[in-house]
Amino acid sequence: MKIDDIKKVYIIGIGGIGISGLARIFNDMGKQVVGSDMVQSEITDEVKKEGIQVIIGQDGSKIDESYDLIVFSDAVPKDNPERLKVGELGLDDKEFSYFDAAAELMKEYEYAIAVSGTHGKTTTCAMIAEIMIKAGLDPTVIVGSKIKKLNSNARLGKDKKYFIIEACEHKEHMMRLSPKAIVMTNIEEDHLDYYRDLEHIEMTFQNFINKLPKDGGLLVKNNDDSESRNLGFDGRIISYGIEEKADVMAKAIKIKDQVQEFKVGKEKFKLKVPGKFNVYNALSAIAMARELGIDDEIIHDALFEFEGTWRRFEYVCEYKGAQVISDYAHHPTAVSGLINAAKDFFPKKRIFIVFQPHQHNRTKKLYKKFIESFDGADFVILQEIFDVPGREEDEDQNISSKEMAKEVEKRGKYVFYSPDFKKTKQLLDEHLEKDNVLLIVGAGDIYLLVEELCSKK
Repeated sequence: MKIDDIKKVYIIGIGGIGISGLARIFNDMGKQVVGSDMVQSEITDEVKKEGIQVIIGQDGSKIDESYDLIVFSDAVPKDNPERLKVGELGLDDKEFSYFDAAAELMKEYEYAIAVSGTHGKTTTCAMIAEIMIKAGLDPTVIVGSKIKKLNSNARLGKDKKYFIIEACEHKEHMMRLSPKAIVMTNIEEDHLDYYRDLEHIEMTFQNFINKLPKDGGLLVKNNDDSESRNLGFDGRIISYGIEEKADVMAKAIKIKDQVQEFKVGKEKFKLKVPGKFNVYNALSAIAMARELGIDDEIIHDALFEFEGTWRRFEYVCEYKGAQVISDYAHHPTAVSGLINAAKDFFPKKRIFIVFQPHQHNRTKKLYKKFIESFDGADFVILQEIFDVPGREEDEDQNISSKEMAKEVEKRGKYVFYSPDFKKTKQLLDEHLEKDNVLLIVGAGDIYLLVEELCSKK
């Protein structure tokens, strides 16, 4: 596939956060882009405003031979009517998954950077992008969330030198990419509906790293993460960390007036986004930026100006006098890190969390860790588990947020179970207090609660 030869593109599942970014890139390249999705969403509305034709519904009638490229979201199953229509028309050679299409786009660039790992991919990717933009390197970017400063999850550079992409590990999707540099955040148990265990996950990441070119390739890895530390590469490696000895280390970390400060060598850096995890994200971005020859002064300014991304500790509004923060966290480590970050930035306030677990299999496999993840919170509402279409097995349906709430309560927490949004809203109205920090958390449709609360603030 030659990108320059493509004139007309059809996107199946354009409401997805990754594939919508690819659609935006093609649209900005001047290609005619048409997309479809089963439901209207904030993302479909946004891309429509940018001039992309969006069709709600996928009966297959809109697919024809006029398209040069048909891209489907990896969440769209093979029996989807539009994918079936592609087969009926004999257009299989024009059909690519999102990651396969992104891999073809990546080949067009001289220097491609993939950010991968269990946690922190989106923020790290966004940090690197903003640093490079400020330095005038003009990268093309696809991120798994909206970067606030760009108000988009994608950016098209004017030339074909630098390309940055968030490389998801689910079902080994990142293996389809062939970057020149890989920034690894960390490795932990997740997506256990696909991976056998942690060893399988670590082996897959190592296989991904093995794709790097030994001559001119780069691996940036977290030396404080034991699994990442084990990863090897025959080419250039830059390590970062806080505890273990590394090439790029943060020292003298402190928090003052909701700003994190730390030193890397003699240079001081500041972050307006909270959490130790964001210090790690910043360290990896600093390592990558320095490798690209960017001055520390530019790196400092870009990181201090960094406002975060959509649904990553995103301050949205006030509700009943409480600050509402929306976050995508759906893994126990991310949940506990989020709570601790809130406590760091708001040490005198009560931390109130509403959490909607994402996927029964993940909840079941990481059950004990999830129960422990709420220890730092003052008040917990556990809404029923978000059922992920196409990724749920019958044997996993015997797990519920109701049982989880009982276990969390045994740990001395003030916790309520909620079967749905209506009950959650009722509990918030009964128990939320002025000057609380309200964290609304999860990767399902819990963000709709944020929209409701903040539209009526």
